[in-house]
Amino acid sequence: MNYMEFMKKFLDKDISGVYLFDSEEEFLTDSITEEARNQVSIPDFNFIDLKGGEDYEVIKNSIETLPVMEDRKIIILRNIDLSKTGIKNYKDLTDHLTADIDNFPAYASLFIISDNPPFKGKFYKKLAKMDSVVKIARLDKNELKSFIGKKFTRANKKIKKSLIDDIINRFSYLNKDSEIKLYDVSNTIDKIIANSSDEIVTAEDVKAQLNEILNLNIFNLTDALSTKDGKRSIEVYETMRKSGEDLFMIYHMIIRQVRNLIGIKSLSARGFNDSFIQKSLGISPFELRKVKGFARNFSLEELFSLHDTLFDMEVRQKSGAFDMDLELKILMGKIIK
Repeated sequence: MNYMEFMKKFLDKDISGVYLFDSEEEFLTDSITEEARNQVSIPDFNFIDLKGGEDYEVIKNSIETLPVMEDRKIIILRNIDLSKTGIKNYKDLTDHLTADIDNFPAYASLFIISDNPPFKGKFYKKLAKMDSVVKIARLDKNELKSFIGKKFTRANKKIKKSLIDDIINRFSYLNKDSEIKLYDVSNTIDKIIANSSDEIVTAEDVKAQLNEILNLNIFNLTDALSTKDGKRSIEVYETMRKSGEDLFMIYHMIIRQVRNLIGIKSLSARGFNDSFIQKSLGISPFELRKVKGFARNFSLEELFSLHDTLFDMEVRQKSGAFDMDLELKILMGKIIK
């Protein structure tokens, strides 16, 4: 079943047994956990949140212990990896649950949340046959509009539909393979609400917070270019261009990425360690690890050629008519070729 089908049954208190969540959206999975906590009257006894590492006897004891002063209990099992490579570490758990699932007590619900997409093996197929696999996909455009609109409504705020469209267009959430998550969207909406002093949210309220989203989109673009993913690069770039982003800022961020790639590749080849490279380039450990992975996609010759192209673009900007949109598309073509 999908997220909406599950939530309808969940809110109607029409569920019991074992449920496996195959989720692409951590925000929605976390919302189920929060709702589970709210659905029991005595959470200290009837809401059990188990982290990965417990053996099956601990889990079985949690399932078989009767609820206290109410007729249901919910057990969450998370921080486990049931992916193709990780499920072998949980064979005892999946084997026992597969054997016990047909006699699962009616008062209990066990929600299994895998850190990675679960492997579609024997355990998965058993639950799928019982309609107990909950598939949570990323939101489509209409669902995202509804999600954003409801957040404003719950906060007693009114906002024009056109401003909701502006918010969606500013993100690259809807692009295939986008790294922007629903948490990113939700956090930005929360900031807009917090910084809006009136009941009606204005364009100025939205614009003030959406400027921060630029960082999310620009890193999506530089990541896509650095992996030479042409389709994704164009999708993210077009999202940014259509939402009115400063194309010259995009140009300068690409310069920064190319220079970091040159610096990392050159210094690594000369035997310098990560600490020295990080300090020399003035980048964070996270960015160093990420860009170092991208560096293998380019030769130094390619990178110096791209740097020459970027310098040539800077010269030509000052000497007459210059179409930055066209120039960036040509540049991206050279990067991903």
